[in-house]
Amino acid sequence: MDRILTDLKIGWWKVDHEKKGYVLSDIAVKMLKLDSNIIRFKTFTEMIREDYRARIMKEIENIENQYLYDQTFPIQTPSGEIWLRSKIIHKETDEKGNSSISGFIQIIPNPEVTQPEKASLLRINNLLYQLNTISHTLLSFLQSDTADTVINKILENILEQFKGGRAYIIEYNWEKKTQTCTYEVTDSNVNKEQSRINDMPMEESPWWTRQITRQKHIILSDLNELPEEAYIEKEFLALQEIKSIIVAPLISHEGVWGYVGIDVVEEHHEWSNEDCQWFTSLANIINICIGLQRSEHEAQIDRTYLQNLYKHMPLGYTRLKLLYDSNRQPIDYLFVDANYAAGEINGYNVEKYIGHKASELRVNLKEELVYLQDILHTKKHADVNYYIEPLKKHCHAIIYSTVEDEVICLISDITESYNTHEALDRSEKILRNIYDNLPAGIELYDKTGKLVDMNIKDLEIFGLKRKEDALGVSIFENPNIPAEIIEKIRKEEPVSFRLNYSFKSIEHYYSSTKKGNIEIYTTVSALYDKQGNLIHYLFINIDNTEISNAYSKIAEFESSFSAISKFGKIGYCKFDLFTKNGYGVAQWYRNLGEHETTPLPQIIGVYNHVHEEDKAYILDSIRKVKAHETDNFSRDLRVHTEEGWKWTRINVMRNTMNNDTGKLEMLCVNYDITELKETEKKLIEAKNRAEISDRLKSAFLANMSHEIRTPLNAIVGFSNLLTETDDRDERAAYFDIVQENNELLLQLISDILDLSKIEAGTLDITNSDVNVNQLCEEIIRSFSLKAEENNIEILFEQHLPACHINSDKNRLTQIITNFINNALKFTSKGSITLGYYQSGPEEIKFYVKDTGTGIPKDKINNVFERFIKLNSFAQGTGLGLSICKSLAEQMGGEIGVESQEGKGSCFWFTHPFHPDVQLKLSFETTEIKAIEPAHLFPNPSQPTILVAEDTDSNFLLVSAILKKDYRLFRAVDGVEAVKLAAEIHPDLILMDIKMPHMDGIEATKEIRKTDKNVPIVAVTAFAFDSDRQRVLDAGCNDYMSKPITGPELHQKLREMIRLRFKKTP
Repeated sequence: MDRILTDLKIGWWKVDHEKKGYVLSDIAVKMLKLDSNIIRFKTFTEMIREDYRARIMKEIENIENQYLYDQTFPIQTPSGEIWLRSKIIHKETDEKGNSSISGFIQIIPNPEVTQPEKASLLRINNLLYQLNTISHTLLSFLQSDTADTVINKILENILEQFKGGRAYIIEYNWEKKTQTCTYEVTDSNVNKEQSRINDMPMEESPWWTRQITRQKHIILSDLNELPEEAYIEKEFLALQEIKSIIVAPLISHEGVWGYVGIDVVEEHHEWSNEDCQWFTSLANIINICIGLQRSEHEAQIDRTYLQNLYKHMPLGYTRLKLLYDSNRQPIDYLFVDANYAAGEINGYNVEKYIGHKASELRVNLKEELVYLQDILHTKKHADVNYYIEPLKKHCHAIIYSTVEDEVICLISDITESYNTHEALDRSEKILRNIYDNLPAGIELYDKTGKLVDMNIKDLEIFGLKRKEDALGVSIFENPNIPAEIIEKIRKEEPVSFRLNYSFKSIEHYYSSTKKGNIEIYTTVSALYDKQGNLIHYLFINIDNTEISNAYSKIAEFESSFSAISKFGKIGYCKFDLFTKNGYGVAQWYRNLGEHETTPLPQIIGVYNHVHEEDKAYILDSIRKVKAHETDNFSRDLRVHTEEGWKWTRINVMRNTMNNDTGKLEMLCVNYDITELKETEKKLIEAKNRAEISDRLKSAFLANMSHEIRTPLNAIVGFSNLLTETDDRDERAAYFDIVQENNELLLQLISDILDLSKIEAGTLDITNSDVNVNQLCEEIIRSFSLKAEENNIEILFEQHLPACHINSDKNRLTQIITNFINNALKFTSKGSITLGYYQSGPEEIKFYVKDTGTGIPKDKINNVFERFIKLNSFAQGTGLGLSICKSLAEQMGGEIGVESQEGKGSCFWFTHPFHPDVQLKLSFETTEIKAIEPAHLFPNPSQPTILVAEDTDSNFLLVSAILKKDYRLFRAVDGVEAVKLAAEIHPDLILMDIKMPHMDGIEATKEIRKTDKNVPIVAVTAFAFDSDRQRVLDAGCNDYMSKPITGPELHQKLREMIRLRFKKTP
């Protein structure tokens, strides 16, 4: 047997599912030149020649489903290509479903060479295989919901059959005149072109489009077969490296909708008639299937639309099927279908009802079954209204039958319309009641103008007892209505007018119980039917007599409120926070810096004139009000107006009286609080000053305690030593110490008094004509002796030849003296120089410079502060320069210092200067020497001085100072002073201010009545400028404050007496 099989070249095979291969007989192994009796499915299919491989592989994959398997194909063995015939000879399946398949293979001659007819049969067999494959694919197409996968599979089969590089379907869009590749399948080594052919204009391939639209195939074995006019298409195909192409149009009942094609890329393909017919058949199959799929898709869309329509329509839909017994009597009905609206209207879940019998859901069916059976028998529809008590619903149902034993119910919820009709009935009654009892008069006239109806209020307005007394009168004949109004009514124009209605004029029109006149307001409207025809005139009359009086009172109140608003700068506004519309009084606008004509929407939420910080607060508060986080807010706003920045307080609250939920009505009251804010600011500043003053008080008292006790200690101590020593030199030294400390104490008290005046604001500047050169010379003379004692030269340099200013001489002296005293403290050698010059058109500048120690840079900015002492060991309060600063500024000038440590300082201050003529500056330096008394008096005899002093100790002091140089007379009060002045004719009078019987001021006034020339120097313990001005106004030439010193007194007397002698002829 083996020998026979070997000769016949036949071997057997068997499928092994576990090893995924074939088990071969020994003969088969030798035939195939294999090394093993087992060969895997994959290895075997790779041996099959490529043009047969795909088909045979699919046959093998579906071998279990094949009824007949008998295939002929070539394979490649190590010895070369051989042809095999393979056939199943046995197939069975056991109880567990496991299949057993076996067959034989036989080596046969190459039919392509030895048997041409056999090759043709193989080719037909191959085509039939492809057709079988496509038929399975089409079957899958009909069974599948998606078309893309199936169509791509068909194209893959076409590609395998014709060994093309690319298979595709292109669809036309006739509206856009474009073509798009919707499907494409390519070999792995061929580029896809689908993205390039997307909405590609048809005009870019004109010849191609004409061929397809004429339902012609395009079959090209070579691109050179294209006509010359197809040069665009040829270039496009060449870019895709296409060698051969076949295209078939896709046609529906509406015409050509696209085409299917195969591109051969690697080599040219000679298309046979068999290829063309076969490809056309495949194109037709694809065309039909896609058409069916699209039709099914459109039908499904329509079905879905209709299903959604009845399921989601607001009308309830229910389909019922009657169920019968064996005698054809209805015993129940089945809920076949229902939509959501039916369940919603009837108050049940549709899902639970569909497919259930009524008997399963309801109790009593007898009446309903009779009713439904009657509809089936009569074939008529029925309209039914019913009420669902639990749901409080009124429903209307239309019931009819279209199919035997089935009933359709269309249900609508008429609750709203039912309630509307009920409401209309009630409204009609209510309107009639309102019509009769409305507080406005209503008259109804027919289209000819005849009165047909009027309400109760109208009877009252016009003084009628019953309406019949006026019915039938013509409105066009009413004597009170002006002719122009009558004309507008005839023209059916809407009219509103006011009348001073006279009852005297209608005596012959109708009878009225009223007399005199009334103020009425009337509106007239024409009423029309549905066709637009005039049927009535409607008059509405309002008796405005009382309202007019009320308006007058309201106008009077508004006028008063407007005046109060303007006077009190109080504004009011009411507005809707959503629309920003409302009303505000004029002052409300002004308080926000706005013009009263500015629209509210340009203010609310904008606030152009409000400070940014306050604006941010308002906008945030508005947000909170809208969010219902607050109902009110208030704030003091900074508002920029034409007059500058002002303060406005706003109080904003929700209007709780507003019941309109669509509005957010706010009330705002604002008022100008600028004056209040300024007062508040002043109070705060005063409080701060008081607190600062309180803090400085303790420091001031502590400092003054030390400064006062220091000179007092020396005065008391050395005064005691003066009484204990007889040594002349020691007594002189002790006296100098006492004198020096006395001067320090006096300066301290003077500074304290000046400071108190500055703090109290009572420091007065008493201006008079001041000879600046004379003033400076006097100051230099007063310091000459002290400068000589310290070996310092004191000079009066750079100054104008002549200079007079309007100023306070004493205060000028105080500043310059302070500067020189400070210079003396810090200058041990060199010089101190006083000078002044014109520093501006209307300004002169005084300065005192020294060659002393100078001021450190870190302290120069503090020298004019209170209690500042650059040398803590130097005597003084530290107030002098601070007082000088206040005096200079109060006199209209400035003060400053330039200094260089180790080289000296220069203190300066400026003073207003108004020269009559331009004066040249003189830069000559003048050294002033102290002038002896003998040089001052032309009369060699001693001058006579009258001293008016009531206190003995004070007179003894003056006497001790002056008795060597002057003849002295004493008056103990003002009366005696007047008397002695007339008797002795003194050269000078020292007048104490506070004396018994007659004070110094009154005594001076009396003396001036008889003697205008005698110099009078007031001596007072008062220290304020107002006191100084009083004595000057009384006639005194100058004054001195107690306590007085010898040098100061001598200096003052010399000046006054010299002035007296100069004036005396």
